Amino acid sequence: MMLRLSIFGYFFLLLLGRAVPACAQVEYLSLDQQTLDLPQRTFYIEQVLDGRTDRAGIGRIRPQAALVLTGSLRPADLYPNLVQGLTSFLQTQLPARPTDRPALLLVRELRVGELFTNGTAVSGPTGLLTGTGGGIIRQARAVLDLYLHAADGYHFVQTATDTVRPTGMLGITPSHERNLKKTLERCLQQLSTPDWKTAQARPAQSLEALTKVGHVASPTLLYAILTTPVVPGYFPTFLSFRNNQPVPVPGLQAKATPRTAAGWENLPELTPVAAAGHASGVVPAGSWGFSDGQQLYIYHQGRYAILQRQENSFGFMGMPDNASQELKAGNLLGAALANRRPQPYTLDMVTGRTTQFADAGRPASANWVVRIYVYRNLGAGPALPVFLNDQAVGELTENQVLTLTWTDPVHEPHLRLGSATAPELTFLPNFRQPVYVRGARKLDPAKQPLEIVPTRVGEFDLKAIRLRTRK
Repeated sequence: MMLRLSIFGYFFLLLLGRAVPACAQVEYLSLDQQTLDLPQRTFYIEQVLDGRTDRAGIGRIRPQAALVLTGSLRPADLYPNLVQGLTSFLQTQLPARPTDRPALLLVRELRVGELFTNGTAVSGPTGLLTGTGGGIIRQARAVLDLYLHAADGYHFVQTATDTVRPTGMLGITPSHERNLKKTLERCLQQLSTPDWKTAQARPAQSLEALTKVGHVASPTLLYAILTTPVVPGYFPTFLSFRNNQPVPVPGLQAKATPRTAAGWENLPELTPVAAAGHASGVVPAGSWGFSDGQQLYIYHQGRYAILQRQENSFGFMGMPDNASQELKAGNLLGAALANRRPQPYTLDMVTGRTTQFADAGRPASANWVVRIYVYRNLGAGPALPVFLNDQAVGELTENQVLTLTWTDPVHEPHLRLGSATAPELTFLPNFRQPVYVRGARKLDPAKQPLEIVPTRVGEFDLKAIRLRTRK
């Protein structure tokens, strides 16, 4: 029986091309139980680089333990990420031998995908798809570049491409790990006996140049937390963290309690404590994180994690995305933690969001433009001036809208209504959707006269204002 590859390929590519939701739990794959058979190889993998433009996982799959009909698609990745997972696997399976040449493997593509079908896709006598039954079709694809590591740099050797498509009865196709192993093995077989002489005649490239492959150039955004010393204290919000403006707490420390669950041995339980060892009241509940004057910590999924500098951002290893609810239920305490593995995250310094991948990559066109709509509804009092970062930008009375444009991803906007000394509204635009700021009908010295409202509320209010002003 043969799969109709044109239709199969269409659905597979459709699945691979779907965007990965930022909040979906990641399904991690491990190659630890897989083996490679490459007796003819003449190299060993000294280093693995990720040259993909989209580095947010390797596809979308159903949870391994889920039933076929109930499991929903989740983003997938190698554990803990592609580079570390592949490096460990390849160096374990392909140890260096005296006659092997050192090589660098640049991953151009590595994907897995699934297609759920309610019928067996086979080619019948008439060429039409026929059959019965159902199941999941799993597929994997790899595109790898091999570089010879010589004294003068790295010389391109060859590109290898392979796609694993299952054959036979649907519903019993190999696991994703086995498909990944197979497509990697086939690619490496293509590279096993390269023409080293021809490769060395090609121009050498530097490691720095290869490291940038697939990484879209973007402006360097530097924030105070990246450029100025930190002091002991807690950060009430992400903005206070980004601006390195903690509430000072002299002698603030992080108490580390070792964890014993497998995979968590190097990630202790962290608790902020004062120098005297009293934790009560040191860091208020709901704080974004804290600093002990040397190290930075983020509060994430009900636990503190150590922030590690990653160029001009930060990353950390933390609890899985659904852990906070289970923590409340007491399901991740003690031995239960052994069933979960630490998950890598990256902190987006522009928006404050955490991404579930160590390096998700950034869209090719980072357009830092956001519209800010400041308005006052029916019944508002006399016209009041609006100030943006201490500069008057207009006036508002009832049924009026002031449209502002913000293009600065390094600094945050500060809005005031009424006077340059009125209470200030400071917020962090996410540059993905407009910001709607509603002004009070009447000023109350005890209240903030401006408030950010949900997008749907702002859109409704602006539509109502347009309808009223047309009359």
